[in-house]
Amino acid sequence: MKKIILASVLSAIALSAMVDANAATQGTVCAGPTAATNGSLTVDTSATNEMVVNQFTPKCSANVHMLYDQGKAYFRVGTVSSAGSRTFRGSTAGGSVTSDATCTGTGCGSAAASNALTSASNPTAG
Repeated sequence: MKKIILASVLSAIALSAMVDANAATQGTVCAGPTAATNGSLTVDTSATNEMVVNQFTPKCSANVHMLYDQGKAYFRVGTVSSAGSRTFRGSTAGGSVTSDATCTGTGCGSAAASNALTSASNPTAG
């Protein structure tokens, strides 16, 4: 019986650690402004489960859609210019920014940026 109780307690501790380590924050940095402007990034400076802990103001070029996702061990982005035809992705857990896919016409918007963000080849853990 003691072994079952001990196993239950250890399992609960392990699961809560996994939930904390995998907690993610997602958001929109740039939403396709018609002119260059400041973007937004929500940073919880008291959080221990986010990669970015210092507040800053990102800059957005005209027509850029950029989404982000972060956890304790990674920060990743997916982006596209509605005036262009390629999506891009990047992550702290996998190297530099790289071309992801081709989009066409009105398909080069926030949905295409979201697809690049969640691309199977855009890692979510370090």
